[in-house]
Amino acid sequence: MNHCQHALLLAVLLQPAVALAGGDAAAPAPTRPVATVRSAITAEAVRADVAALSSDEMGGRFFRSPFAEKAAVWITEQFKTIGLAPGMPDGTFRQPIDKNPETGPNMIAVMPATNAGADAGVIIVSSHYDHMRPRRSGEDRIYNGADDNASGVAGTLAVARALKACVAAGNGPACTVIFMAFNGEEAGLLGSTFYARNPTVQLGQVRGVFNMDMISRGPARQIFIDGGPVGQPVVAALKSANESIGLKLRLDEHPDWLDRSDQGPFLARKVPAVLFSVEDHEDYHQVSDEVSKIDAGLAAEVAQLVALAAIDMSHQPFTPRAEVSKKPAAPASNDAPATAPTAPAASPKAP
Repeated sequence: MNHCQHALLLAVLLQPAVALAGGDAAAPAPTRPVATVRSAITAEAVRADVAALSSDEMGGRFFRSPFAEKAAVWITEQFKTIGLAPGMPDGTFRQPIDKNPETGPNMIAVMPATNAGADAGVIIVSSHYDHMRPRRSGEDRIYNGADDNASGVAGTLAVARALKACVAAGNGPACTVIFMAFNGEEAGLLGSTFYARNPTVQLGQVRGVFNMDMISRGPARQIFIDGGPVGQPVVAALKSANESIGLKLRLDEHPDWLDRSDQGPFLARKVPAVLFSVEDHEDYHQVSDEVSKIDAGLAAEVAQLVALAAIDMSHQPFTPRAEVSKKPAAPASNDAPATAPTAPAASPKAP
């Protein structure tokens, strides 16, 4: 998770959206597939994905390095194994975010809805896969980024597997779901900003964005969810779905987080979006952020919540919004810095 002050204005993010969705309350799907989702998303599978993506062989997944490409290849393999369709017009999963050949792409996959109408809308489930370049010296030089943010990517993949299982059982989502693994979050929301300016679908068609960034540490069975006024349609769906999961939801306690991760560029364009996260911990942006420290059960339950809420939300009435501007006031820069920090940054969340 990036803690730089991004150029997105919090004043913009804290304004309510207009005509976000039909209805104020989150209506459940005809039959909420709780058993299917719980069976498809397990702590063991989440831990295995975190272990693979945060291994020393991934080298810290710095956004502009061969290790970002290695992570992108791994994510491609997972998308294919799950059975997702490529999300780019050229038939690939890869969306380049700048012209530098060393910069890893955004990774985009699609699960099309069956018999969805033209105005069914889409739901986005996202996370970022990049982290930090290795230290120059020391016995342990690799910033593994297990919680930040291999956990979020594992959550995204878990939701995809669960929704595929729900489709097979006949109770899947009623609209298309797009799965995204952004690059360049740690360098300033580069991938999500690029996507918001160059979307693969009209942003007015997006029902909601579920963005997971650091979901595997902290108090047991507790997760922070922040979306501000714009994110309320997503929060409503989550509160309803949580009746089947029972997590402790800490809602909208951190307005300073609204532009802190990849939900920011969507919120700035009035697209309903939320961030799932935990508060900073002793291993944040340290080489000690390793898979042995994560709470895979918490990450799995967050993914279960997202899957159920996405299905619920897909069955709600929806009126596509008028296309929103792709260039809000004071957008975050799309130019990647020449270097990115390799040392821990002070957290703006700290009291």
